[in-house]
Amino acid sequence: MIIEISVLIVAIAIVVLVVYLVQTLRKAQQSIQTANETLAETKELIQTSKGDIDQLMTGVNTLIEQLNHQVSAVDPLMSSVRTVGTAVNEVTEAAKEASAAWAGSLKERAATNAQANQLPNWLTWVETGVKAYQAINKLVQAGKQRQGAAAGQEAASERVASPKQ
Repeated sequence: MIIEISVLIVAIAIVVLVVYLVQTLRKAQQSIQTANETLAETKELIQTSKGDIDQLMTGVNTLIEQLNHQVSAVDPLMSSVRTVGTAVNEVTEAAKEASAAWAGSLKERAATNAQANQLPNWLTWVETGVKAYQAINKLVQAGKQRQGAAAGQEAASERVASPKQ
C-alpha cells in the first residue's frame, strides 16, 4: 500500500509539473510570437525609411555640388578684390610719400624765407601749387591705370566663372 501511495504521489507531482511546464511554454510561445511581430514591423519600417534616406542623400549630394560650384565661382572675384585692395594701398602709400615730400618742401621754403626775413612772393606759391597739382595728377592717373587693370582682371575672371550658353 505504501508503494501505491508513493506512485500516486509521484504521478500527481508529475501531472502538476507538466501543467506548470505547459503554462510556461505557452507564455514563452506568446512572447516569441510578439517578438516576431515586432521584428516584422521593424523590417517594414526600415524598408520604408531606406527610400527616404536614399532621397535625402541624393538631395544632400546635389546641394554639395551646387555649393562647390558657387564657391569656385567666387574665388576669382575674391582674387580681384585682393588685387584692387593692393593697388589702392600702393596708391595711398605713394600719395603719403608725395604729401610728406611736398610738406617738407614747404617747410624748407618757409624756413628759408624766415631766415632771410623775406616775404614769399606770389609767384613762388603758384609754382609750388603747380608742382603739387602735377604730383597729385600723376598719382591719380597711376591709380586709375591700376584700377583699370584690376577691373580687366575681374571681368576676365567673371567670363571664366560664367560659362557660355
